[in-house]
Amino acid sequence: MRNRAHRGETKEQRLKRLQEGAPLEAIGTLLNSISNYFNNEIRLTSANFQSSLLFLGIHASALTIAEVFFGTKGPEGYRRFLQTFVDGPTTDTQFSLIAEFIHDWRNVLAHQWIGSIGHRIQYDYDMELGWEKREDAIAINPRIYCEKYLGAFSANGRIWDYRKIFSESELQQAKQRIIYKYRAK
Repeated sequence: MRNRAHRGETKEQRLKRLQEGAPLEAIGTLLNSISNYFNNEIRLTSANFQSSLLFLGIHASALTIAEVFFGTKGPEGYRRFLQTFVDGPTTDTQFSLIAEFIHDWRNVLAHQWIGSIGHRIQYDYDMELGWEKREDAIAINPRIYCEKYLGAFSANGRIWDYRKIFSESELQQAKQRIIYKYRAK
């Protein structure tokens, strides 16, 4: 089965389009691909209580976009992504406040599976808050976390307002990062 995200144009055609097009072409290609393909899979995770896949998927998308827009990797890039595109108006929906914690948890899920941080995270799909501190643990409602993330990609989501957030020079840098990453792998 072929990768559906690359259907319709060859590697060379896509590279030419990214290189010759305006920054909006490259950025739009990346964001639309994430929104139309990757997010369709992420959308299924909370309804099916697939919490590990939810955290891995959202984190992968967030770090990809953070590196493109901010030129920043790791917990700082993840925090900036959440602040800029995902965070809600209330403290419990400001996931950037616990970004380093979620980043560390995702790293355990992705690279070692078991770690002591697992004793400090709780999934609570029934709580009304997005997250809260409980004694020595952080409780997160993965459903709300996922909704906030996917909301960034909705028709009125903040991810689509990137032209209002970044200067023309920053958008050009984002385009160059996309092209560099596309060519590299």
